[in-house]
Amino acid sequence: MCSELEYEEVHQQFEPMIYHAMKRLSIYNNKEDYYQIGCIALWEAFLRFNKEKGEFKSYAYSYILGHMKMALSKDKMQFERDNQVKAFWDIDEVSNDRASDVYWEALIEKLSSHLTENQMKWVNSYCLYGYTPTEIAEEEGVSISAVKAWRRNALDNLKKHFSKDIF
Repeated sequence: MCSELEYEEVHQQFEPMIYHAMKRLSIYNNKEDYYQIGCIALWEAFLRFNKEKGEFKSYAYSYILGHMKMALSKDKMQFERDNQVKAFWDIDEVSNDRASDVYWEALIEKLSSHLTENQMKWVNSYCLYGYTPTEIAEEEGVSISAVKAWRRNALDNLKKHFSKDIF
């Protein structure tokens, strides 16, 4: 089926399915974002579909629904993190771009008095810049297990000194 149709035709045919999935999941905020997620999921389903394993319609629907559910979970976790930062700093408003880099840098500066130099390298690289343990290890010229030890010890130290709600 998918090899016969161009994606444009598939998109046009299954666009109502994207809106149905949004309605089923009660998505009423960021509709454009979730519509885009649905379109991308439909595209991925179109590319990966194997007609020997079933009907495209059900495959596409489960793919769209799954991607939207993952995005909802991710948004919920981000919302909760932002609220924890707001509560920690006792502030009223924080921008949506990951609670603003200024606040994250200030938070990390506050935490630094409880960590070693290597533990701070992990915190800065991971929390501020999103580096993986492998990337941090390459940059610092150490093993991946060393970076994981920095992480483990940093989290242990921070849990001793701060509320568990933050972590």
